[in-house]
Amino acid sequence: MRIAELLIETAGELSVPRFPKIGWWLDHDPVTFYHGTHERNLESILKSGIAAPKEGYTAGWVSLALEPNTAHGYASMSGLGGETQFRMKTFRSAGTKAAHVPNEERVTFVIKIPQNDFMKKMAPMRGAMTDIAKRLTDKDEYQKLVVDGGMSDAEYYARTEIRYPDLIPPKFIVGYTYLKGKK
Repeated sequence: MRIAELLIETAGELSVPRFPKIGWWLDHDPVTFYHGTHERNLESILKSGIAAPKEGYTAGWVSLALEPNTAHGYASMSGLGGETQFRMKTFRSAGTKAAHVPNEERVTFVIKIPQNDFMKKMAPMRGAMTDIAKRLTDKDEYQKLVVDGGMSDAEYYARTEIRYPDLIPPKFIVGYTYLKGKK
């Protein structure tokens, strides 16, 4: 059996809760991340990993979410060529060329990366929007908003992202899920 065949057998479809209890993300090792894309990329990713785009806004970086709904949302842009192309062409300027990916064609990968790997490689604060960047760096903010304030983990980590350079190797991909739709 070739290694690619083994990966497809071991990194199969998973049942993932829509709103998982995450806790403070850096209290886990490895850390669970999610990456959403079009289902047409499924086989290639299972065999070769998730490659960063070579040009555009996200060139050189793979975007990872800390909760599955954000990754599923980003997959809606994969029909345009992903966030790289989307950022280069806003929906308004793309006009009829804008391609929204239906829910049933989106796949969300579940990825586990050891802290010692991503902490030395990730883009510092790149990708996290200014209003939520503090949510990834300040555990007291998590305590205040989630533990004491009653916010859910899904709300807290929504729209946050980590950017990992070049390639997420297949060894970090534990499986995938269709959050809504046919599977």
